[in-house]
Parts: sequence; C-alpha cells; structure tokens
Amino acid sequence: MKARIFGAGSIGNHLSNALRKLNYDVEVIDIDQSALNRMESEIYPSRYGSWDDKIKLLNKPTDNYVDLEIIGTPPDTHAALLLERLRISNSSYWLVEKPFTIPDSLHIADLEKSLCKYRDKIFVGYNHSVSPAFINLLNDLNNSDVPTKISCFWEEHWGGIFNAHPWLSGPEDSYLGFAERGGGALMEHSHGLHLLTLLFNRFNLEIKGLKSSIIMNSDNNYDKKSYLSFEFKNNEISSFYSTDVISNEVNKSISVEIKDEIFSVNFSVNDGREDIYLRKNKSYELQKTFKKNRADDFLNEIKLIDNLIRNNNFDKSLENLSCEGALNVASICARIFDEI
Repeated sequence: MKARIFGAGSIGNHLSNALRKLNYDVEVIDIDQSALNRMESEIYPSRYGSWDDKIKLLNKPTDNYVDLEIIGTPPDTHAALLLERLRISNSSYWLVEKPFTIPDSLHIADLEKSLCKYRDKIFVGYNHSVSPAFINLLNDLNNSDVPTKISCFWEEHWGGIFNAHPWLSGPEDSYLGFAERGGGALMEHSHGLHLLTLLFNRFNLEIKGLKSSIIMNSDNNYDKKSYLSFEFKNNEISSFYSTDVISNEVNKSISVEIKDEIFSVNFSVNDGREDIYLRKNKSYELQKTFKKNRADDFLNEIKLIDNLIRNNNFDKSLENLSCEGALNVASICARIFDEI
C-alpha cells in the first residue's frame, strides 16, 4: 500500500508515523527543502525514536499511483491543491487536514460545487470525531430522547502548538495568526465545533439562529476567544460553544443533557486517557475510560481509511470525517466573520 503526503510539518510527521504502523510506503512532498530536512533530522526522530528510511522525502510527487493522498499544508492552500490533485492524480482516496478550507462563504460555495462528484472519496482530519470516546458517546445516545442542552468547550493556550513547531516564533509567522487564512481560535480549534455539529445531525437539529461574541487580538487579525450560541427550528434546545487559544487550563469537553441525565466526554485528561461521565442525581460518575496518546488520534482515522482501501469496508464512523461536515464547519465560521 502506498500513500503520499503534501507537507512536512507537524501533521505530515504524525500521519507518516500512522501510515508506517500499517506498513504503507510513504512519500512526503514539500517544496521547502529545509522542512524535509527538519522532518528527517529533528521532528520525526524526537517523536518516534528514530528516522524511518521507508519514508521518501521529495520536492515534487512522483508519477506513481498511490492509494491515499493526504494534504497537510496550511489551510489556505488546501482547496487549490486538492482540486489540482483530483484533476491530475488517479489516487483512490484523499484526506485533507482540518480546517478544511478558509472561512469565506463564496469560496466555500464554489468549492462545494467542485467537489460534488468526489465527496465519497474525500475525508477531513477531524480525528477526535472517530476517537473511541466520542464513538461510544454516540452509541450511548442512540435510543435517547432529544436533549435539552448541548455544550462544548475547546479551550487551550496554543503554546503547545508552538512548542511542536519551534521554527515559528509566534502566530504571525504562519496562517495561525490570520483568521482569513484559517487561523485563530474558531478555525484552528474547530475540532470542538465539528463535534457539536455532528450531535446536531444526530438529533436532526436545524440551525435557525446563531449569535457570537468574538474577542480579536490587538491587531484584529484573528480571534483569540470566541463564544457561540445556537437556536434551532422547532426545538427549544440550548446549545453553546466556547473556544480560545489563551486558556492555560485546558478544557476540551462536550456534554449532552437529556432530562435528568448529562452525558459528558472529557478529551483533555492529562494522563493519557479520555473519559466518559454520566451525571445522575447531581453527581457525576465515571462510566468509561479510554487510554490514548497523541499518535492514537491519527492512527484511529488512518485505520478506518485503510480498512476502506484494503477491504472496501466503509465503517459508519467514516461519515464523521466527511468533507460535507467539514464544509459545514467552515461555513459557520465564515458566517461569523462576515458579521464582524
């Protein structure tokens, strides 16, 4: 099995490792030779112990067929690169890192039309949506009533991102510091918003109204904290989302309140696990614990796509990685920035 990754940054390293664990031949493409050198000599060995010679580093792709092409470049390059590869490549499937594209309504509408006939072949790397904890939450909610409240927090100082990218001195050195390029809290931390929209779909909730409160950075280039509240057609349900890149105390969690019960997933437990809680009678009880590390986030999504490639087995969980869902997240963000 063969895979090609565009981008030798942090995501390229994570996905190379996941693919090698499944015995894929991997080639990584980056026009920046220093990025390829850094991947081989610094990032990959420091994360995974040693460099893997089965990973080929190239400045441009070879002409050979690959089973999976991955786009791990900055989000403002995703659309153009994806459309080019769809036109000239005969690969079987494509995986695009999140956020899928920039928060621009006209651009998103055009992209959606262009991708219409490929939509079953394209996945987007919202890998928390295929984590065992979230999949178990969805299963727990299978036969439940419509909730009265759904809430999600995705709050974490982005110092961890810069620690993983020491060649960047700050957000201004990349797309991260520019909302129009796919940076800032809403876009970079859009995992939580994506999970929230999946729950909306699960309960057939159609958004009627959306209110936002945005705190921009001093130069007005990106949102450092955003708060959203949703209204739905024909449903008196309370739902909100809070995200930022400034909180030193990490809170990545989602909760669903149904009558006198609250189902809650904590994605940010620090000792290598994700937890599901159930609250009854005003007391939270730990229900399930899933051990994991950072590499598992990427391995989970690659295993699902690999099963599709090798066995033509479309696991229902892959629906959580659909490009339609990712475009929906980008559209919500675009709607918010249009109103600022």
